[in-house]
Amino acid sequence: MKTRALTPHAVPAAAMAAMLLLAACSGQPAKPDASLVRAKTAIDLATLAGATRYAPADLNHAQSQLQAANAAQVQGDEKRARYQAEEAEANAQLALARTQAGKAAEAALQVQQGNQALQDQMERSNEPPQR
Repeated sequence: MKTRALTPHAVPAAAMAAMLLLAACSGQPAKPDASLVRAKTAIDLATLAGATRYAPADLNHAQSQLQAANAAQVQGDEKRARYQAEEAEANAQLALARTQAGKAAEAALQVQQGNQALQDQMERSNEPPQR
């Protein structure tokens, strides 16, 4: 069996790879960048769904929290930035849920009104002709 001698660059490279692997597995939370993106995406989805009409307070709160998260990130406070971004995402999801509930309630009311109109029409057509 032939063995190879390590090159002078192999040991530092292996040490660097081991340090990167340990750093990745150290359990440190990720930087808030991903949280900020998720929060922005959730706010955009809620806005597109119509949250400005159905849940404006929740949407505004989410937007304010996202601004606070961005400010915290700029200041280097990653923990606060991540927390604010997660709160912003949760409030945007709440705004979306309230928007969907509002739209569902409106749709149910329209169906109910349509049923009532049909029922009224049927009653009129079943009445005997007046002389």
